[in-house]
Amino acid sequence: MIFSLLIKIKNDIITIIMRPTLRQMEYLIALEDEKSFSAAADICNITQSTLGAGIRELENILDHPLVNRGQRKNITLTTFGAEVAHEARQILGYTDKLTARAKHMKTPLTGPLRLGIIPTIAPYFLPTILPAIQEHFPALELELHEDLSDRLVNSIRKGTLDMVLMAFPFDTPDMTQMFLFEEPFYLATPKQRAPHTKSINTGDIDAKELLLLEDGHCLRDHALAACGLQKPSQRKAYSATSLQTLIQLVSHNYGMTLLPEMALQDLPKNISIIPFNNPKPTRDIGLAWRHGHPRRTEFETLGKIMINT
Repeated sequence: MIFSLLIKIKNDIITIIMRPTLRQMEYLIALEDEKSFSAAADICNITQSTLGAGIRELENILDHPLVNRGQRKNITLTTFGAEVAHEARQILGYTDKLTARAKHMKTPLTGPLRLGIIPTIAPYFLPTILPAIQEHFPALELELHEDLSDRLVNSIRKGTLDMVLMAFPFDTPDMTQMFLFEEPFYLATPKQRAPHTKSINTGDIDAKELLLLEDGHCLRDHALAACGLQKPSQRKAYSATSLQTLIQLVSHNYGMTLLPEMALQDLPKNISIIPFNNPKPTRDIGLAWRHGHPRRTEFETLGKIMINT
């Protein structure tokens, strides 16, 4: 059995208090997140029996059931178990801050750093910034996680990511945002349907002809907002999960789309790229992390490398 003991002696009376361990808290949080003993065990890199034993020990220490064990799938916590998991996240967050603070006092930007990045940035910007980061900080162990903005921001709040490289505007009132650069949008259209002008106004776009990423991608909302377009009630019956799919749809004459500047490399030859007249539609690229993060100075340093690359 693994537990923490606190022994108090007062007036010749010995009091022994059993305390939960950080590892037991990690097990409970993993179970709440994954809703499966086997999946939670995989996340913790342990066997299912070890995880189950750890949670049972935690229940014994607290003298309350924490897990509803009536179902095999979609495991849930009891009301008290959910409360314990919430407090455990806070406790682990504090211990992570202490650990990060100790490491920061030695050498900045060394060891693991968990960076989230959205799909409309990752394949285009990473080839540019990774060599520079490796050159400047060879001891940095960069862990990359690609996902949609909502899920990445939630991972920041849970403490499973340190920082996110994303596009703004995006509402993160509990986080620090660092602006890196402004990126313009361009109109991508099949050559046979391209306008006979070198540039166009945003008002010239027919929203019904616009191919968009599916709901959940912030680029969809950014592109529409940047061009002053409302979400069309009737539009092409196509949506995509990636910019590469949108590009292929445009290439095969299914419609037109808006592409950020970083996605303009190596496009099919039958696609015309048309710039916009001023005011140009743009999106902001930047970083976000939790307010007061002990490594915030390191994050700012990393951001400056990205700006200057």
